[in-house]
Amino acid sequence: MKHTLTRKLQSVVKVLTVSDAPDYEQPWQSHGPTNSTGSGGVILTKRGLRVITNGHVVQNQVFVELRRFGASRKYVAEVEGVSHECDLALLRVPKEEFFEGAEPIELGTLPLLGDTVTVCGYPIGGDRLSLTQGVVSRIEVSAYAHSQRPLLSVQIDAAVNAGNSGGPVFKGDKLIGVAFQALDESQNIAYAISLPVIEHFLDDLDAGRPVTFASLGVIWQRLESDSHRKALGLKRSDGGILVVRIAFHGTAWGVLQEGDVLLAIDGEPVASDGTVPLRPGELVDHSHRVALRDVGDELDLTILRDKKRMNVKAPLRRPSLLVPEDQYDIKPTYYIFGGMLFAPLTRDYLKSWGHEWWKSAPNELVSIYENQIRTPERQDVVILQKVLADKVNQGYHEYENHVVSQIDGIPIKSIRHLVEVVEGGTDSFIRIGLADGQRIVLDRARAIANLPAILDRYNVRHDRSADLRRAIKPAAAPRKKKKI
Repeated sequence: MKHTLTRKLQSVVKVLTVSDAPDYEQPWQSHGPTNSTGSGGVILTKRGLRVITNGHVVQNQVFVELRRFGASRKYVAEVEGVSHECDLALLRVPKEEFFEGAEPIELGTLPLLGDTVTVCGYPIGGDRLSLTQGVVSRIEVSAYAHSQRPLLSVQIDAAVNAGNSGGPVFKGDKLIGVAFQALDESQNIAYAISLPVIEHFLDDLDAGRPVTFASLGVIWQRLESDSHRKALGLKRSDGGILVVRIAFHGTAWGVLQEGDVLLAIDGEPVASDGTVPLRPGELVDHSHRVALRDVGDELDLTILRDKKRMNVKAPLRRPSLLVPEDQYDIKPTYYIFGGMLFAPLTRDYLKSWGHEWWKSAPNELVSIYENQIRTPERQDVVILQKVLADKVNQGYHEYENHVVSQIDGIPIKSIRHLVEVVEGGTDSFIRIGLADGQRIVLDRARAIANLPAILDRYNVRHDRSADLRRAIKPAAAPRKKKKI
């Protein structure tokens, strides 16, 4: 077995990335190029030999190179597919000679608790391949640090450090996971992306569809109180969890109701703590059962509503979030009018407050991120991020990080809605209502006239991000009133 694994080491590669991350504080620009390294492994797909690695290894990439174990030459690679949700990427090397002599790593099966595994990669502390060993200590749904998405992961006690990311995790000579994160507060607690997640990622790419992981889109509560269960009409043998809130445009929207008890998913009973069987003797959070189904499929749900059992079908959708989690490979959304910089609240913007942003960022914004969900009335949280000082906005220069509640008396649903309302207005003044009750009033004609000078002063090329430029027409000056 050791000899077989030694052959597979020829297929472990070092990934060298140049990336250019966007600046969420100045959303029209980027931070500039930075260099980083990671690891990867050669696998065989329906399209030929490819390299699998972490999504975060190639996030915001502008140039990627690969180097094989035991080689000195670097080869240019292209990102063929990436899912930042599950933190995986697939790389293609245009020059086939890169793969000469490489024996692709075969996929194994989900390991058992206590299995010995080997982590391969190129961590900090050296330039050549490193191997560490450990055992599988836990298999459960946990939040992936790159996206905050809860998916199945394998916890191991092998040493994993920066640079190991994307490296293959072997049981024997078979791939059972991809290393992707470690626990800061403890020694030798690391995590690998589980095989079911890897297979879902590869299956979506092979089918030529976007890699997606469905979500039920509900906030739920355990039902472990006997009195609560009796009040709902649950039998002693029933499991079930209580549906507390439902996200707008999520899978459960229009199908479930607040107060429903979810009893089973695709015929698999849901326990009162929200778990379903993974394997005999092992339980896992019920979200795993949903996540690995394809978006667009119908999910069979058994529920208790008003003490009556019923079966319903829910078309699977992606997560519907009020505040988006970390995003990559895209530019931030923003809109400038009269020097007012508007943007949707995102976790990326909250992270601009530093490593412990949840302590440093404004409490109101953190509370919205942690506690609120999407509704028909609000699909984005639009904030007045800052004011680009000019005579037209004098008196408001210190305003920043305010939630925008309305424009000209119209409640704002999203950043696109805000742009439509601002540019569709005809009154001489634009009135911006903030969530804390404050009001901002701008002269509409002057705001439009001064905009080119404001953009030039702050070296801003466009008054809005590319996604808004494609969909919404530029502002028009208000109509002049005729004397009669």
